[in-house]
Amino acid sequence: MKHRKGLTRRDLIKSFGPLAFALFPVARAMGYVAGGAFKGAPRFVMFFIGGSYHSPSVRPASIADIATTPLAPLVPHAQDLIVFQGMRIHGGSPKSDGYQEEHGAGLIGCSTGNDYHYSKNDSYFAYTDHESIDIAIANAYQARPELAALPFASLHVGGGAHSDADNVGLGQRYISYRKRQAGDAQYGNAIEPVQNAGQVYDQLMQRVTLLCGKDSNQPMTDNSALRAALQRKKSLLDFRLADIDDAKRSLGMDSEHAHKLDGLLDGWRAVEKANDAELAAATAGGSSGSSQACPAGARPTGNGQNKNNLDDLSPVHDQMIELIKLAFTWDLTRVVAFTLSGASSGERWPSQGVTQAHHTLEHSNNVEGLNIMGRYYSEKFAGLLTALGSIDDGDGHTALYNSSLVLGMECWSDSSSGHYLKDIPFVLAGQGAGAFETGRVVNANGRSNNDLLVSVQRASGIDSSVFGLASLCQGPIV
Repeated sequence: MKHRKGLTRRDLIKSFGPLAFALFPVARAMGYVAGGAFKGAPRFVMFFIGGSYHSPSVRPASIADIATTPLAPLVPHAQDLIVFQGMRIHGGSPKSDGYQEEHGAGLIGCSTGNDYHYSKNDSYFAYTDHESIDIAIANAYQARPELAALPFASLHVGGGAHSDADNVGLGQRYISYRKRQAGDAQYGNAIEPVQNAGQVYDQLMQRVTLLCGKDSNQPMTDNSALRAALQRKKSLLDFRLADIDDAKRSLGMDSEHAHKLDGLLDGWRAVEKANDAELAAATAGGSSGSSQACPAGARPTGNGQNKNNLDDLSPVHDQMIELIKLAFTWDLTRVVAFTLSGASSGERWPSQGVTQAHHTLEHSNNVEGLNIMGRYYSEKFAGLLTALGSIDDGDGHTALYNSSLVLGMECWSDSSSGHYLKDIPFVLAGQGAGAFETGRVVNANGRSNNDLLVSVQRASGIDSSVFGLASLCQGPIV
């Protein structure tokens, strides 16, 4: 029998609904299912917080010591974290051609590890030609047959995803980039995050409603789309059944192995019968007949566009976290970029006494204010980890275990004279489907965040020891 990549449990659920749970053990016993649903394809999240933590306040000697730092809200997830000390962006100095400053380096270097340009000598006019880590992973997953059918190669969401001066230039707001193509405008390769939670919800639910049934709180209004999905399912079933028949003939119809295939064949036949019933009902205009209900809950209304008050943005960030959970629960994507603020952040938190912009706090060395802001971002990151930890992926693992999440940021400052690209307190969360040993502090000893991105891409099945500028890469750091 010819070798094929294994069907995962989630593939079966996505294609065949509740009957997949009965079919899965049979398929797995026959070797059609990969050893782990996310082996080699963990979810990835770039969680970008804009203005950095105050670096001198985030230097724990051990993972237990995060309790006394602005990372304190992450204590319940301490064993799922790697906190880095002594890590740099761009090797500690901007890698641009001509004009140089730290904000463009911090923002673009965080996600691409590569060089960048300016259209004029101003920090708000930075841009790059190179792809970011989220796009690199998304492209690699799309090239894999078992992942090519994911509805979204990647999601790009945010709230307050801008700088303190977008009216000047847009160079401080984008974290996601594809490789530049001929004819692109200056920001033509940048990917704008969607900051309207309702819009993100609509995108996701259009796909979810094709996978769930009559008990949904979201009626299936597009019956033609449903019928098309069922027809695609029927085509896949026809292929699988023919494939098994071919295998039986090649093995010899009366052989022991051929008889073992009968169990798998019976499972596919049961799914075929159910799918034919659903298709008939949909063609007749009736219910899909599935008992798998759509997610309950009202459509969110939060919008983080052009907002810089965390009292207003907090519910938007929470709604985006719930939407990321929805996307991962239904396996609509494996890659998310979540921007909570751009570089040169203008965000503030009046209800907690922080009335100055984050960027101003940095230049005035307002450590108390910076740490209040830092605790806010830690709380939101902890909320995302909790959400992923509540998703059961089977095999005794959660979506958090099967994910790699980078808490990224730009440069930091403690004076009016400039910013620093060294001692950036990056955090990696999740075990990357078993790739990472977490619950520790790692001293980067001056290595660049390129090596963190290399570690993440290798966990994602990209066999390379380089990401971004090769001169900054020493290989995976964890």
